Amino acid sequence: MLSFLRGTVHSREITGGQADRLVLDVAGVGFEVAVSRRTLLTLPAVGEQATVHTSLAIRENDWTLFGFSTGEEREMFNLVQSVTGVGPKLALALVGTLGPEDLAEGIMAEDYKLISQAPGVGAKLAQRLILELKSKIEDWQSRRGTAQAKAAPAKSGTVEEVRNILEGLGYTPTEINMALKRADEDQIEEDVELLVRHSLKVLGAAAR
Repeated sequence: MLSFLRGTVHSREITGGQADRLVLDVAGVGFEVAVSRRTLLTLPAVGEQATVHTSLAIRENDWTLFGFSTGEEREMFNLVQSVTGVGPKLALALVGTLGPEDLAEGIMAEDYKLISQAPGVGAKLAQRLILELKSKIEDWQSRRGTAQAKAAPAKSGTVEEVRNILEGLGYTPTEINMALKRADEDQIEEDVELLVRHSLKVLGAAAR
């Protein structure tokens, strides 16, 4: 029904619940959108223009508009909901915590520990996700031209130490994954001090 919204960021709120809150002003109409912490941290500041990919979930009398920073996040969100017992809020937690690429790689590599980082996901659900999604993920990766059955890269001791430090500072797995991914994109050297400093800079800028 609604593929995307483009407008001015009216307000953004970290709720502390399963989904954070965004209000987007589109031609004078305020759309309330449920978003993951990952999406909220990548959005522009209040008063700036933003485009949000959307998916409308209808449950009896409850209509909720979910928003994503990329089309790939929305695709994975819809794909994850095909798993038995997974509703939109749990799907948002999975995609928001890991991102579409890491979630896909975790499923293909049968990495239960990685998948279980998402809140509300235990070992049994991680197993069900792998069982029911593996062939669908292969098709999804094939359509996007990415390598199939790609194993998740091994986490170095340095990265794990940085992750533990950031967790100790109160950051969530979603925030940590986002910061470490940015460090990888920026080709930051695998040094604990450099990675922590870079991650804090990224997370500080995103929170503004």
